[in-house]
Amino acid sequence: MTSDHPGAGTGGLGGDLINQVISATADGIIAVDEQGIVRLCNPAAVELFGRPARDLLDAPFGFPIVAGHSTDVELTQPGGGVRVVEMHISATTANSHQLHVVTLRDVMPRWLAFQRLLLPTLPDLTPIQAAAVYRPAVERLGGDWYDALPLPGGAVGAMIGDVAGHSLHAAAAMAQIRNMLHALLYDRPAEPGSALATLDRTLNAIEETPITTACVARIEPAAEGWRLRWSSAGHLPPLLLTPAGTTEYLHTEPDLPLGVDPSRPRFASTRTLPKGATVIFFTDGLVERPDQSIDVGMASLAALAASSAHLPLDELCRTLADQHPGDGHDDIAILALRTPTPSKGSR
Repeated sequence: MTSDHPGAGTGGLGGDLINQVISATADGIIAVDEQGIVRLCNPAAVELFGRPARDLLDAPFGFPIVAGHSTDVELTQPGGGVRVVEMHISATTANSHQLHVVTLRDVMPRWLAFQRLLLPTLPDLTPIQAAAVYRPAVERLGGDWYDALPLPGGAVGAMIGDVAGHSLHAAAAMAQIRNMLHALLYDRPAEPGSALATLDRTLNAIEETPITTACVARIEPAAEGWRLRWSSAGHLPPLLLTPAGTTEYLHTEPDLPLGVDPSRPRFASTRTLPKGATVIFFTDGLVERPDQSIDVGMASLAALAASSAHLPLDELCRTLADQHPGDGHDDIAILALRTPTPSKGSR
C-alpha cells in the first residue's frame, strides 16, 4: 500500500481516473487509515509538507483525526519556519476499509496579509518626523513589530521588538505585546523601563509568552533641544545618525528579554540629541547572518546609514532595508525618528 511516487498509494482507492484527479488537484489530499497511518498523499500534499512522499506514506499522520472537523494548522518546514494550511477531515470507505480523507489548502498568503494588517500606520508626530519599513522573511510568519505614538507634553514614544519564532503563536503574541506596550507607554510616558517591567510582569501572570526582545524610547523636548530616554529588553541598540553622517550605537545596560525573569528591575538611559538627528530602531534580521559576527553586520549598517544621511527619512528606511547586510532569512523591521532641524535664520 506504499510507493515512493508522489500521489501514489493503494490502487484500490477508486481506480485510475480517481487517482488522476487526486494527483491533479491543487489542494493537498491525504488518506489516513483507522490506525492514523498515511496511506495516500498527492503531489500538492507533498509540496505543502516540504518532504518527499516516502517520508509521509506509512507514517503516523501526526494531527488529531476528527471527521467533519476544519481548522488551520501549522506544518513545520524542513528549512525552518511553518506553513499554515486549512485542514478539513471527512470519513469515507474504500474497499471495505474505513479511511479519513484530509484536505489541505494553503492559507499562508492570507495569514501573511493579516500579519501586515497588525502593524500600524504611523500617526502624525509633528515636529518629529517618523518612517518605518517592514519586510517579512519569504513565506514566513514572524514576530517583528514596531509602533510610535504622540505622548503628553509634546513628546513622542517609540517601540520595536521581536517575538521569538515563526508561527501563528509568534504573530499573535506580537500583536498582543505591541498593543499592551502602547497603552503602558502612554500611561507612564516618562519611564520606558517601568513600562517594560510592568509588561513583563503582566505577560508572566496571564499566559505563557514566547521570549521577546524589545526597545522602548521617549523623545521629549528639552532646554537644549530634544532628549532621548530609552530602555532595552535584550534588544539591539538604536543607531544615532547625525545630519553630518556620523553614527553611534546607543548601548545601554543589557537588561534581559521579556519572558525570562520578570522580577528583575529594568533601567533607562538618557541622551541629548543633536538638531536634525535620526534615531534608527531595528530588528536583528537587518544585520544578522550565520557566517559572520553580528558586530560585522552592525558596522556595515552604520556605514550604510552614514552614506545615506542626506536622504529623506522614508527613503533612508527603504535604502537600509534594500541594502541591508543581513542574509534575508529573518524578518526586518525598521523604525526611524528624526528631530527638527532649525529653520534658516533661527538661533
